[in-house]
Amino acid sequence: MKKPYLQYKDYMKERYGDALFRVPIDFNTGCPNRELDGSGGCTFCNVRGSAAVQTIGASSVEEQMKDAIRFARDRYGAKKYMAYIQAYSATFGKNQQPKYLALLDAFDFTAVSIGTRPDCLTPQAYDFLVELNKHIEVWVELGVQTVHDRTLDRINRGHDWASSAEAIKKLHELGIKVAAHAILGLPGETAEDFQQTADTLAALPIDAVKIHNLHIERGTTLALEHALTPLPVLMEQDFAEHLMDFIRRMPPNIPIMRLTTDTLDEELIAPRWHMAKGQFKDYVIQQMTCREWRQGDLFERGRPRDGQTEGNLKTVETEDGSVTFWNEDYKEHYHTPAGARLEAEEKYLVPGRLKERLTLGDIQLLDVCFGLGYNSLTALETVSASSNNLQVTALEMDRRVVGAASKNIQTLETDSNDWKKILSDLYENQLAISNRQSAIQILWGDARYTISKLNPSTFDLVFLDAFSTQRNSELWTVDFFRKLKAVMKPDAVLLTYCAAIPVRAGLMEAGFFVGETDPVGRQRGGTIAAMQEKDIPIPLPDHEIKMIRETTRGLPYRDPYGVWTNKEILRDRQERIIKSKQEDTSKN
Repeated sequence: MKKPYLQYKDYMKERYGDALFRVPIDFNTGCPNRELDGSGGCTFCNVRGSAAVQTIGASSVEEQMKDAIRFARDRYGAKKYMAYIQAYSATFGKNQQPKYLALLDAFDFTAVSIGTRPDCLTPQAYDFLVELNKHIEVWVELGVQTVHDRTLDRINRGHDWASSAEAIKKLHELGIKVAAHAILGLPGETAEDFQQTADTLAALPIDAVKIHNLHIERGTTLALEHALTPLPVLMEQDFAEHLMDFIRRMPPNIPIMRLTTDTLDEELIAPRWHMAKGQFKDYVIQQMTCREWRQGDLFERGRPRDGQTEGNLKTVETEDGSVTFWNEDYKEHYHTPAGARLEAEEKYLVPGRLKERLTLGDIQLLDVCFGLGYNSLTALETVSASSNNLQVTALEMDRRVVGAASKNIQTLETDSNDWKKILSDLYENQLAISNRQSAIQILWGDARYTISKLNPSTFDLVFLDAFSTQRNSELWTVDFFRKLKAVMKPDAVLLTYCAAIPVRAGLMEAGFFVGETDPVGRQRGGTIAAMQEKDIPIPLPDHEIKMIRETTRGLPYRDPYGVWTNKEILRDRQERIIKSKQEDTSKN
């Protein structure tokens, strides 16, 4: 599958024939933005000066290089290496130049990457870089951080944006490759500021970009500020939204060197993420792929859009003649074989008493896991016989399925709306208006995140139509049910096809009254969860209540931080089942 952005490793393989393993080197030269006693410096930088963890404790530069090369060769089978002078800034003084040149004699590096600041690039430095570039390919990683002078002043950066822009242009003219560093989340900056930084950098001749999320570290001025008045920091899902937008604004041919920063655990104050580094990268790739976003699609604004991709979807006709899809990623159909339209009508609209509710006033419907849209589209048809309107908010992660549905779904002669047009409008604009001025608005992304963007006590009805608990447990947890409950009105109800015991137990623990709905296309009925007990038409049977309360089958799914993967959620529940059984055994 084509990746949504150009990863640095892939770029290196294309350029050098293999990945270059970085060998971090610390010449211990200090920082020109600090006083001799170590005070001063950028407010986000501690006294370690971004030195790689691997170099801490090494007695000499030669020892650093030998240890790093040995580790990369033994651990990863590395064959080619890049010298990475990272810590603080390279000042290129006369005392440093022999150190750089010695690298060429002592070790077999394919390239060298030098981290520095624009105010360190003196005429002498430019001359030296040009000379060094004759012997080995030189990259300069330039600490830009932001294009906003007010922020640069706020963080005591010690230079303005103009000096960064001048350095980028000068290095390009000299044939030196430039990788710009940018930090998202700097104090006082907004999404618009991040976008302006991205657009400004994209218009300059940069060769790569390295993106960091702001960390508040111990021993920094920023940490002191944070202790007095807590600074807003970006948790993983919020940062991912800004990061993806930033990547989309980058030219498609430059590699994205990194997505996040690393800080020693004992030095990190905030933010404390609950996603591992690899998981976060997978999350970004998944989100960009599902939303059909790619690097450069906001940079090349005048370019015709790529054709819509249907992903791993296979069209299947159900027994009532309506079509559904088989999703190869989840290994499940979107609807029961008995009928996609039938399921929408009998599992959601009828038990949700939509017609009756519409006689009382306008209705706000939350459709979680919109999919092909049958639940919302069928609901819009119900409005045609009412004088009131229906406003639908849909949550869907996979934009591709909506695009595919707009091509494959059938609009019947009896339908009052053009289903294909509504789906096409949603796919293109995230908003569609029906013939009766009812509307559907769709939010792309992980529902655990997008639900946080909704106002509390808003919805009269909630349709929850995720894949099964074993494939999509992320949306069947107590924690997600609590988020759903928070956006529901006091007399609202939730409908779902799922009748799994852990799901019903989780709904009960989240504070819902829980009952059953009539079976459709299978022996078991669905589930209704209500804010008020009087809205439960069929209570759960006594034996099921007993099972929920007294057996491990009633242990619900949990996702305390809203970021766990399906495997993590299933594993957590299994571990709790084992622990519970062990405790019961020890009591006996």
